Amino acid sequence: MPVLLTEAMAQSRPYGLEARVPNTSLLINLAQNAPAATISATGLFRDTAKQIVAPGIIPYAVNSELWSDGAEKTRFFALPGNAQVDFSRDGNWHFPPNSVLVKNFYFDFVKGDPASRQIVETRLLVKMGATDTWKGFSYQWNDDATDAHLLRESDRRTFFIVDTDAPDGIAQQRYFFPGPEDCSLCHREASGRVLGGRTHQLNGEYNYGAISDNQLRTLNHIGFFTEDIGEDYSQFPRWANPRDESAPIANRARAYLAANCSHCHRPGGVERGDFDARYETPLDQMRTVGISPSLGRLDTELENVRIINPGKADQSTLLLRTLNFSSFRMPPLASSVLDEDGTSLLRKWIDGMSTSTSVASESSIPEEFDLAQNYPNPFNPTTAIQYRLAEEGPVELTIFDLMGQRVRQLISGDHTAGSHQVIWDGRGDNGMSVASGVYFYRLRSSGGGITRRMLLLR
Repeated sequence: MPVLLTEAMAQSRPYGLEARVPNTSLLINLAQNAPAATISATGLFRDTAKQIVAPGIIPYAVNSELWSDGAEKTRFFALPGNAQVDFSRDGNWHFPPNSVLVKNFYFDFVKGDPASRQIVETRLLVKMGATDTWKGFSYQWNDDATDAHLLRESDRRTFFIVDTDAPDGIAQQRYFFPGPEDCSLCHREASGRVLGGRTHQLNGEYNYGAISDNQLRTLNHIGFFTEDIGEDYSQFPRWANPRDESAPIANRARAYLAANCSHCHRPGGVERGDFDARYETPLDQMRTVGISPSLGRLDTELENVRIINPGKADQSTLLLRTLNFSSFRMPPLASSVLDEDGTSLLRKWIDGMSTSTSVASESSIPEEFDLAQNYPNPFNPTTAIQYRLAEEGPVELTIFDLMGQRVRQLISGDHTAGSHQVIWDGRGDNGMSVASGVYFYRLRSSGGGITRRMLLLR
């Protein structure tokens, strides 16, 4: 059994890793070469079939995991040679040029039986030289788990899981492999690109095999950082583990939202999602409690629905979107399996809120400020969008796609108070016709912001 270090034992007990070994195998310089075509050729593993990593590649774990449809994951840092990381207690860590972050994904092919666990995917997040740009790559493992090939574009596979609770004892699991263009949808500039390698995620215990130790303490001991960060991390930020029932439920729920939502839902994130899911944002500043959803309601009969409706989880779109598998699904990418533990946690947190928690009036938007549903809807090739302004001032009317990327800036400038109408011809900013699908249009002015959904059918 691993030995768990207490604070009193910290100075006398061995660390999780005794010394650092230079990484001389997993070295990727995107300015010179693309990643290897197979995972066995990357230098990640000393033994590919057993997934034993090469010397110098450092394991780590995070306090709050992103939901990946039930996959088990392992994570590793691969810094060139003995290169070091610039530490930040509260902000982003700054990684050296050509750093590689590794994540392996495994499924139990007999539900609940770890002995049936097999690797299905490896992802590499690679820093482009000394820039702040990172590129993601996915390797899809073969059926025998002996090697994996690099994907040039996204892919989906169906895995068959032995599950006594499923019809005929077999469950089908649809799994998404991201293409290089998909990785930046979560690893955004506003979120610092690197999501897991931060103080609040690594300030916790890790089982190194013979011993468990605080990860920050171990990394500091082996010279992972450019400075000595000491051994007292009691005042360092630390996210709760959402599955740790001994932690306060609010901390667990906020950590779950931070890991699964805040890379997009934050200042500078997706423009059509204007609430702030970061862990450190006070609840009354999240723009969720008592706020009407800007993307519309999942059930139009729920007149009292809010993003968070205190004490009423079934009238809170923050929960409802995690239960939904239509275009309103959150997260919108790479998930087709319900996170039963995560959604149960959100439900308990919201239901446990007192109605006095509400921090917003029925609407933070003046009655004179309004954005109507486009007409016709669905539409092809044009649709009319009407809106009303309470006062003269700057106005923006913008079209976004499902991923929150801007498609067309319809209006940007000063408008007089009163009613207005604009026609969208189904074209993007580049003048090209956009594809059929769901789009969102958002109106912003001094009166606030409203977003609505529309459907283009070619």
